Amino acid sequence: MVQWRRPGAPSSQHEGAQQLIVESADGCPVSAYDEGHGPVTVIITGGGLDDGRGYAWLAAHLKNTNRVLRVTRRQYRADNERWQPVEIVDEAADTVALARAVGRPCYLFGHSAGGVGALEAALAAPECFDALAVFEPAVDLAALPLGNPASTHAARQAITAGHAGRALEIFLRDMVGAPPPVAKLAKLVAFSPRFRSQLIPGQIADQEALERLGDRLEAYRGIEQHVLLIGGTKSPEHFRSRINLLQRELPSSDVRLLEGAGHSGPVRRANELAKLLLADIGAQVAV
Repeated sequence: MVQWRRPGAPSSQHEGAQQLIVESADGCPVSAYDEGHGPVTVIITGGGLDDGRGYAWLAAHLKNTNRVLRVTRRQYRADNERWQPVEIVDEAADTVALARAVGRPCYLFGHSAGGVGALEAALAAPECFDALAVFEPAVDLAALPLGNPASTHAARQAITAGHAGRALEIFLRDMVGAPPPVAKLAKLVAFSPRFRSQLIPGQIADQEALERLGDRLEAYRGIEQHVLLIGGTKSPEHFRSRINLLQRELPSSDVRLLEGAGHSGPVRRANELAKLLLADIGAQVAV
């Protein structure tokens, strides 16, 4: 079943976007901002601390020549208690459901944890996607863990105790690799009710789901499509290492670096990233 509806109170970033709603394999509704027109559909599965809104500028640079779907990831929704806990494979199934609803040609872009979900979607349903790109996918590797499980446990304890800002500080410092002063300053976003009650708890649950998924590097050898691996020149070094390890295993891939970008490059450097994606769509997707 496919439904469309207008977002309730769109901001200028979302003006013109509808919401596409489909049903995932387990019955969970999947929601995505739906905008733009073109022969190719681009599905965006975003990273942490986001419910699809943060990728509006990236979509704006893609939608003139493509249909663009920005997924509201299940992990960051407030209406999915029935489907908790959320696993990475659940979100991959959500992406596949969207791809099947819109058909091909379909290009998939994922960022951070959303990049892992994109890899899993391409592996689960190769017939749905023509090509994909991932920006610093947060793959948890045996040779390069995402973080110390003790830190994940401490962040979960902070959430349980009602200290969302502290949980975010732990996550950014110990998992992302942000400098401690930056991580401490970022905890101020917890003053926002949306971040405190929805996005930060979702981020810690995201980390837990990635750790449960574990090392899937060998499985990704089975991805048939071309994968564009993108990193930022100002990101923590471990993200570059993850990209390099992925490239060694993927049958078909290229690496591109976004000059001056950090791990939030898809949000902060949307224009430059869109140029890379549009070039890759032109090269890899037959229309």
